[in-house]
Amino acid sequence: MNLSKRKKQIIPKLSMAGTTAMLFAMQASQVFAESIGTAEVQTATDNIKRVITSIAMPLGGVLIFASIVVAALKMIANSNNPQKRSESIGSLAWICGGGVILGASLIIAGIIVNVATNNTGSLLGG
Repeated sequence: MNLSKRKKQIIPKLSMAGTTAMLFAMQASQVFAESIGTAEVQTATDNIKRVITSIAMPLGGVLIFASIVVAALKMIANSNNPQKRSESIGSLAWICGGGVILGASLIIAGIIVNVATNNTGSLLGG
């Protein structure tokens, strides 16, 4: 009973402290932005494209390949156990789902970069 009573007293206090901290953080935020030049936007766009093409795609491909190999080895190892073999086959669906998510994220990242820069190297509206 004592622990429950203490929780009921502490939770409102923590909630009030969190709300107060959030309000102070929102009030104190100041933005010191400068105009962004075309060269900086082009450099940032090129860096994003380089990261996507040189890291994300190959790493995702290697992970998907390794996952398929592991699932295949599990299927071979569990060839005499139908229940475990079906679990291994079910993991292929998760691997395919991960590949679809990876591909969709790469497509969406490319669309965002092209829309944000209008494929010209300068930010829209800037």
